[in-house]
Amino acid sequence: MSEWTRVASTSDLKPGRMMQVTVDDEPVCLARTADAEFLATSDICSHEYVLLHDGFLEGDEVECPEHGSMFSMRTGEVKNLPATQPVGVYDVKIEGEDIYLRPREEANA
Repeated sequence: MSEWTRVASTSDLKPGRMMQVTVDDEPVCLARTADAEFLATSDICSHEYVLLHDGFLEGDEVECPEHGSMFSMRTGEVKNLPATQPVGVYDVKIEGEDIYLRPREEANA
């Protein structure tokens, strides 16, 4: 299992917003839902090289700003075409004010 990587503080991200962080030199889309839950996926849309953190957060789904593909931030599952391949997801751990991520092995295998 991969190691946990500290990527941000909880105060860095307001509810309903997303930002890019890096884990193992890979861009990651970190989101804080309107319910203040932190979720993370690969920041690269599987349809085309577009950064998902520049898109739209709707509940626990991220919408690509370029072509409208949507992905579950919990599972990486495609929710809307034109994408057909899922994106990688990350486990999130909060310790105090620190946010830690690690690739979810089964989703990235």
